[in-house]
Amino acid sequence: MAIYTNAYYRDQAKRVIEEFNFKEPPIDLVKITTEMKIEIVEMTLPSWFFGVLLNIDNEYYITLNKAMPDYRKKFTLAHEIAHYYLHGEELAYMKNCKRDYFHREADVYAAELCMPTFIVKKEANKWFNDWRYLAKLFGVSEEAMVRKLQELGILKAGFYECAT
Repeated sequence: MAIYTNAYYRDQAKRVIEEFNFKEPPIDLVKITTEMKIEIVEMTLPSWFFGVLLNIDNEYYITLNKAMPDYRKKFTLAHEIAHYYLHGEELAYMKNCKRDYFHREADVYAAELCMPTFIVKKEANKWFNDWRYLAKLFGVSEEAMVRKLQELGILKAGFYECAT
């Protein structure tokens, strides 16, 4: 088994962004799933259940909890797209608790898919690093945007009061 860094997973997400020629926020994840022939199904599910990627007879489905806020659905959708690209043949991860790293990899990929570094930098410069506005623009939580801007060195480490 190869060991990859977070930079590798971000680069894999960037390849998808480039393949679909996304240059402006928000990133249209439904366009990606449509092209991949993955059907999105929203269902009423327990609050602890966010989503899952399913392969049923070689047809892929992403099930999302419809009770979640839109920004949570978006990240969950990106997370499941990440599983498809990174772990498509190994979907049995759900049955094996020793593969928790699959979710960490998918989270790194999903964050980059929702908030591509090169687009975030451009938009942050344009909007004076207004993380609340940028979160709305990208369709992500304020907390996720603050984290991204801090990772990029655009916002200093510290406490930012986030509504979402």
